[in-house]
Amino acid sequence: MNFKPKYLIKMVLPLLVLLVSALVYLGYSDYRSIRESAYSQARANLNVAKGYLDLNYIAVTNQLFLLSEILKGSGNIPAFLDAANYVVNNQNKFLEVGLLVDSDYYGTDGFRLSGIDERVKRRPWYSESQKIGDLFLSDFYHSNSTKKWCVALVKKLAIPGKKNVRIIIELDAGAMSDDLSDLKTMTKGYVYAIEPQTRRVVIHPDKARLGVDSVSINPELLTTIMAGNGNGNIPSYEYDNQYKFSVYDANNNFNWVLLSGTSNSEIASNALKVGAVGGTFLVVVFFILLAGYLHTRVHQVGGQLIEAQEFDELHEQLSALLNDTMGSSRVYLFVMNANEGVLEEAYHNLRVNVPADLLCRIAGCQQLGRFCKPEQDDIVRLIAPSEPCIRLPLVNSARQNDYQRPASQLIGVLYICQPGAAYPFFAKMIANYTLSALNQILLTQHIRSEDQMTGLKNKNSLRQHMDQKLMDSAAGYFLAMIDVDDFKSVNDTYGHLLGDEVILNIASLMKYSFPAQAVLCRYGGEEFAVLMEAPDTETALKTLDDFRAKVEASRIDIDEDTSCAITVSIGVAPLHKGMESTISSADRALYQAKSQGKNQVLSAEMCSIGTETEAATA
Repeated sequence: MNFKPKYLIKMVLPLLVLLVSALVYLGYSDYRSIRESAYSQARANLNVAKGYLDLNYIAVTNQLFLLSEILKGSGNIPAFLDAANYVVNNQNKFLEVGLLVDSDYYGTDGFRLSGIDERVKRRPWYSESQKIGDLFLSDFYHSNSTKKWCVALVKKLAIPGKKNVRIIIELDAGAMSDDLSDLKTMTKGYVYAIEPQTRRVVIHPDKARLGVDSVSINPELLTTIMAGNGNGNIPSYEYDNQYKFSVYDANNNFNWVLLSGTSNSEIASNALKVGAVGGTFLVVVFFILLAGYLHTRVHQVGGQLIEAQEFDELHEQLSALLNDTMGSSRVYLFVMNANEGVLEEAYHNLRVNVPADLLCRIAGCQQLGRFCKPEQDDIVRLIAPSEPCIRLPLVNSARQNDYQRPASQLIGVLYICQPGAAYPFFAKMIANYTLSALNQILLTQHIRSEDQMTGLKNKNSLRQHMDQKLMDSAAGYFLAMIDVDDFKSVNDTYGHLLGDEVILNIASLMKYSFPAQAVLCRYGGEEFAVLMEAPDTETALKTLDDFRAKVEASRIDIDEDTSCAITVSIGVAPLHKGMESTISSADRALYQAKSQGKNQVLSAEMCSIGTETEAATA
């Protein structure tokens, strides 16, 4: 057969054109879907960061109100400074509380300056035009006393006999940067914030960047933002020889411009990981189409993981992602409980110890998935004793210049049973998306579970812990209900401000009186609760009575010559059968303690014995 080259060319060229066209189309589609997913992830990060900043702003304004009421109520500067020191010691983001009274300045930890009428006017937190009763938010500045970057909120007061009285609270920008540093856009992106008046960086995971001029927002864009366009996109700007994108939002109480994004090259590099040319055109086309589809699906569905609000929802979306891409029979997402040092899987209701070999293998970076045998891993022995299973540790790694955080922090572990053959290509991508979604859920749940006034857990969080212990059939746990005696009388006699001081004092004593593993809760109003472990009722009663004695020995200063004594009544019941019955038993013991003279601790067993004795006597 006389086969001429021109016929071969006529056949091959269309195939080459088709192949190149398919590659270009797939590459563009993949790039577009990854880009949209990155933008969606960046916007979700900004929503979490915005809620976090607003929460801190409200906390500062609440403390300014309480401190101002203390000062206006008594005019006693030592009492004010005692309350200020308590605030700083119990709020890690508060650097310093200051008080300016005419020409004298008082700070926490005994700091004082006199004769500073003119000098104080040069401080960043001082505004000549501030009116009495108004709140003033300072520009971002480096504190002379704490040597840290901060922003201050200032309240001006009207005090009889004084011309110029201001309370200042400095908020630590570095601590806020740490809290937001785990919000990631893809793998290299992060959340940061800029002060629009000065264009200086005020929040950044790299603390060396705090206070430097930003390159992401130019004067023209800043003008647009200040004119009312509080959110939008910056498609491309150059920083550190890289072109980046950012999503921004300026609608928060600090009026800072929050930004989140990553480098455009990271999007492009992910888009290029579609496949490789194989031995034949058919194999190449098949694998490129398959890899392109799966790669696109991983990014499309992976970007949606960050929208999950609860662990069950995240588990369902993760299962759908794995079934739609590399395949699996089951997936288990274990979350690290740092307080108790165990792994918890909410969807399947599992609670296990951390495998010993896992901890010794984590060394500052994520360990790619590998097959685990039942004899190597107790969890695999539990969930997949007779089928292949891989695990993906989910680890938050500290940056090289961050010496205050551990080299690596285990957040959770992802176990995938019977993974498909394509798992090596997608394991790291799935782990990164899961880690980002898990960090966001944990931060959101932390905000929801805390009582903002005292820093203790709230009622909903306590009930969740009780429910978990009951599902685990955990033994040796006791619930104590604590109520401040005659609290209404304290409020009526001394005012609600002193009542708030009583609440804060009780919360502080609880933190120092109970084991670190105990769940401390403000149940509502003047009522508190403790869920703790003890070998028997006598030990629980002893611990609670020691706490009661500490409360009785404490004093709340009203003025220089007067103080108020506080007592509490406590009812305790073992955690058994049901949550509601346990709460009811502890409440009955509490009411019995109240009716028998207050300032005492009673167990549910004592109340039962007392009731039976009365019935027998009758």
